[in-house]
Formats: sequence, C-alpha cells, structure tokens
Amino acid sequence: MTDAIRTLEEAVRLAQVIKRQIWDQTQLTASAGISYCKFLAKIASDAHKPDGLTVISQEEASAFLEALPIEKFFGVGKATAAKLRELGIQTGADLKHMGEEQLHELLGKHGGQLYRFACGVDGRPVEPVRERKSVGKEVTLEHDIRDRGEMERILENLSIQVERRLVELGIAGKTLTLKVRWSTFELVTRATSRAQGFQVAQEIQPVLRAMLSGLVDDKRAVRLLGVIVSDLISPDEICRTRQIVMPSLWQDEHVQA
Repeated sequence: MTDAIRTLEEAVRLAQVIKRQIWDQTQLTASAGISYCKFLAKIASDAHKPDGLTVISQEEASAFLEALPIEKFFGVGKATAAKLRELGIQTGADLKHMGEEQLHELLGKHGGQLYRFACGVDGRPVEPVRERKSVGKEVTLEHDIRDRGEMERILENLSIQVERRLVELGIAGKTLTLKVRWSTFELVTRATSRAQGFQVAQEIQPVLRAMLSGLVDDKRAVRLLGVIVSDLISPDEICRTRQIVMPSLWQDEHVQA
C-alpha cells in the first residue's frame, strides 16, 4: 500500500476497512499486519490471530526482532532451526551477533538474507499478482476420524468447492492430489494425472475415493483432508484435449507420495 498511503495511521485505517469488508461479505475474520517492509508486515499479520491488527513501527522493529525466535524468521524450517540452535542461535539478537559473513558461510545465500531480516532490512517487492498454479480446498477436522464413509463425505464437499472455483476461473487441471494428515501430524499425498484434466466434482469424487482406499485403514485416525487440482489448463486446452482423449472414469498416469 506504499503508493496509496503516507503514514502507519493511514495504513491502520485502511486495514480496518478491508477487515470490515471481508467480514461483511464473507462473515470471516481476517488478520492484518502493518510495518515498513514485507517481512515485518507478514510477521505482524501472524501475531494476533484470529481477527488481529498488529503494527510494528520502524522504531519498534529492532527490539521486536531481537526477541523473535529463529523459527519465526522467513525460510527457517525445522532442519535449519535445529542447526542454528545447536550453535546457540535462538533469537534474532543471536543472528545479528553472529554476523552476516558467518551466517553466509553456514547457510549460503539464505544466511545473508537471515542477517538482513534480523536487522530489519527487507528490500523484496510485494507482488500482488502472481500466476496461479493450483486450486485447492482443505479442512482440519475438529475431531480425528477413522470412518472412511465420513472421510468420503468430506472429500465430496471439498471437491464441490474446488469445482466451483475452477468453473469461476474457467480452468481445469491435469493433476488431482489427495492430501491426508494423520493424527500423528504425518502428511501424505497421492496424485493422479490425465490429459483432459479435472474440473467436474462428479469426475473428481471417484478418483478421490480410489486414492483414499489405498491410504486409510482402521488403525490410523485422520486430522486433515485436502483436495488440490494443479497443472492448470485454459478453456481452449480443455476443449482440445477432450476432443482428443475419450472421457473415462479416470486415467492413472502416475501416483506419487
């Protein structure tokens, strides 16, 4: 919003308007983060979920970043965090103390970026428009479930939501992915592809049931289910491929974990 506003106070008022519009149109809460750079604004947006609005000013940034756990820094996953903690690096203050040169030697280019983040420097531009690569819906269940019939009913609902979005966008996707997270938090996926693409829920649902049957058993409970359509194709491509490829229930060209 840099080109549209001059002060953080103006940004707060605009964020409040956006949050209110989201609620009025969807009855969903949204959290907003405001700061002078992309990295800090993203951290601020996560600070007080749900329905939060957090501001990190340039004057507050240094103290905020020095106290920030390393896991909160962009690009620091479990493996990198463990590696850094082994060296006694636990916060942004530790990153700054280690210095850019040592972090670069330890983590390469990402090490240098981490040092700049710890110093409150992020020159990356905001890219409001990005090429869509997939359409998906998922749900984290209120209670872990083992009943396959219940899982299938949830997947049917998710596939209808995915179809609705694909139709709105006027696209289909050649690859359909089933996403399952067990109660142990282990995540697995199964995917299949076909040339004519996936768009219609009635065609997606039997494919999901087949992939689900190869995954679930009575021993493990499921915490999350998701449906993703990727390798997107345009309406013209949909027409061309459907003229070439005879419709079938599903064509399993590859399955991946």
